[in-house]
This record gives sequence, structure tokens and C-alpha cells, in this order.
Amino acid sequence: MHRPDCSKFKVDNHNLPIEVTIENQEACKRYACVSITDCEVKESPDWLKNRLTTIGLRPINNIVDITNYIMMAYGQPLHTFDADMVKGHKIVVKTMPDGTPFQTLDGEEHKLSDRDLAICNAEEPMCIAGVFGGKGSGTYETTKNVVLESAYFHPTWIRKSARRHGLSTDASFRFERGVDPNGTIYALQQAAILCQELAGGKVSMEI
Repeated sequence: MHRPDCSKFKVDNHNLPIEVTIENQEACKRYACVSITDCEVKESPDWLKNRLTTIGLRPINNIVDITNYIMMAYGQPLHTFDADMVKGHKIVVKTMPDGTPFQTLDGEEHKLSDRDLAICNAEEPMCIAGVFGGKGSGTYETTKNVVLESAYFHPTWIRKSARRHGLSTDASFRFERGVDPNGTIYALQQAAILCQELAGGKVSMEI
């Protein structure tokens, strides 16, 4: 398969740096992110919507569609956070105390186990790593600035978290079977290029 190269990827400014700390390196061997500012969240162009509907995915908006497209094309799940949810402009990859309450994007209440890997901001968990995003951490019509995540999570950790919470997602399906850690940056750069082209976003930090 001919893969597009990443020569178009460029950092536009350094207006939204995000600091990343991996506290649990057993569960997360690699974590990469990039912030993109001034995005216009809107409907995707027809070519992108058509590619998603062909494989049975419902188009949502350009940012979400880009991450789904990259996951399906290259096998690397991505997650998008609204940058305003990344309190302190910090991402900490760690486990939380047993019983920490957590509300997923669909509004369901969960209690985190101390064996669930969480993607946290400076104050609270935003996401069960590799499985499901938290309420408020997604991309909405009002979203202007996003943080794209591309990571390698340990298959066993993801499988156990997905089972524990009864959540099976396209992302967890892939992480449970092992994604290629060497594809992390490639997928992130391809997604960033599409965010620049389809949403008018500016890459606002080094990966």
C-alpha cells in the first residue's frame, strides 16, 4: 500500500504547548500528542464522509471523522480532547485510586479501578486510556482548540479495562490486539495535516 508521506506536516506556532507525563510506563510505553488551534468544527467534505459510510461508520464532524479515518486507514486509534478540558495544559498518564468516579461521553457513571489506566489533566481523569472518553472531553460545534492523542497502550491493560466496564470500542479492539508503536507519530502527523486542511487549524506545539 502506498502511504502518503508527512512532508506537509509543519508546526505553525507554539501557542498551546501541552506537558505530558507518563507515570505508569508498564501500561503506556509511548504517548504522543499535538495541539491544534483555531479549528472550525463542521461537516466533513463528501470524500471523507463517503469513505466512512462505506465501512459502516457514521460521519459526525470533521475532527472526529479525521481521527476515525486515520484509525481505519492505518490501524492507530487516536483520541481528541477539547483543549479547554486539558486543565493546567497537562496530560498525566496514570492510574487513579480504586473507586474514583468517572462519567463517560455517553453520560454513564463508572467507578475506576486502580488497574484502569487513565488519561488525566492537572486535576481529574479525562479518559479511560484506549477505551472510552469522558464527558466533556470530546469535540463539539463550539470546540476551537483540540489536543490529538496517539499512543501505544499495553494490550492486557486495555482488554481488562474494556471488560471491567463493559465497553468495547473500535479503539479498544485494536489496542487489545496490539498496535504498532512505530506508527504512533505517523498517524498523528497525518491527522494534523488533515485538521489543517479540512478545519483550518494551526499546529500549535511540537509533537
